[in-house]
Amino acid sequence: MKYELFMPVHKGLRFALTNLLNQANQLNFENNERLAAFSKNFLTLSAVLHSHAEHEDEHVEPAVIKYAPEVARKMDQEHKATNALLIELENLVKEINESPTKKRRELGVEFVYAYNKFLAAYLNHLQTEEVDVMDVLWHKLSTEELEEITVAIRSAIPPEILMDYFRYMIPGQNIFERVEMLTGMKKFAPEELYKEACDLAESVLPDEDWNELKKELDAA
Repeated sequence: MKYELFMPVHKGLRFALTNLLNQANQLNFENNERLAAFSKNFLTLSAVLHSHAEHEDEHVEPAVIKYAPEVARKMDQEHKATNALLIELENLVKEINESPTKKRRELGVEFVYAYNKFLAAYLNHLQTEEVDVMDVLWHKLSTEELEEITVAIRSAIPPEILMDYFRYMIPGQNIFERVEMLTGMKKFAPEELYKEACDLAESVLPDEDWNELKKELDAA
C-alpha cells in the first residue's frame, strides 16, 4: 500500500468540518450559551486549520516546489484563498458575538452561507493535495522520506494543539489508522502524551470502537 501523507489528518478535518456545518445549520444564534459553545468549537477548528496549512507550507511544499512547481503554485494559491475565507469567518463570528441579540439571526444566516462557500473551497483543496500533490510525492519520495515528513510535522505541533488534531482524527479514522497512529505514539512519544491520547480516544469513541482499539493497543 502507498504511504498516505495527507489522508489520516484530512479524514479528521472532514469529520470536524462537516460536524461544524451541522452545528451552524441547527444553531439558535440568539441563545447566548449555545452561541458561546459554537464559537469555541469554531475557533478551535480554525486554529487547527491554520496550523495544518502552516506545517504543510514548511514541510511539504518545498518538496513539491522542487519536483512540480506548477502543482506547488496551485497548492499555494488554494492555501491563500481558503485562509482568506477562514479569516472572514473568524471576523464574522466575532461580529455575531458582539452584536445585539436581535441582529444575530440575520448574521447567523450570513455565517452559514459564508461557511458553505469556505467548506466547498476547502474540500476541493483537500482533494488537490490527496491527488495532485501525492501523485508527485509518490513518484519522487520514498516511503521513508514521507514518514520523515509526518514525524517532522507532528513534532512541530505543540501538545495542546496536537490533542485538538486527535480529537478530530481519532473518530474520523478507521480502526487500522487509529492503531497505526497510536502505536506509533506508544513507541516514540512521551508516556504521558500517549496516555492523554488514549484517554481522549476513549472519550470520543463509542464503547465498542474504544474496546476494539484498546485490545489492539494492549497487544502492540
